[in-house]
Amino acid sequence: MAFEATGAGEALLAGRILFAAVLGFLAVGNLQDVDETVAYAASKGAPVPRLTVPLASLALVAGAVSILLGAFPLLGSLAVVGFLVGVTPVMHDFWSQEGMDRQNEQIHFLKNVGLAGGALVFAALATTTWPYAVGLTI
Repeated sequence: MAFEATGAGEALLAGRILFAAVLGFLAVGNLQDVDETVAYAASKGAPVPRLTVPLASLALVAGAVSILLGAFPLLGSLAVVGFLVGVTPVMHDFWSQEGMDRQNEQIHFLKNVGLAGGALVFAALATTTWPYAVGLTI
């Protein structure tokens, strides 16, 4: 069993909660003022932002809930990775910015890279039994 060490199951649960909270916060923020988010995405050159922003944000919510509950964690993890791989280079193009805008976009870019790394770890663990999880898998 992968999580037999003392506190390992609790650590995984705490990590899932924190990870899902960050993703949920980001996704809900996108959806709360969707018109503003769509306008910002359009200014960055995102394709069909009126459609892609809400769909991508809903995929992020679904991925966060999946990881939080341990229900279909591979699909949830891949939804998060897909969101981040698609969104990050378009929305956080720090290489085309200058000054504080460059620094701000680089911070967001690197945050998303770290989140993608976390999602890949959850994907790697998806075939193991997660403690404190619903336990639905494909």
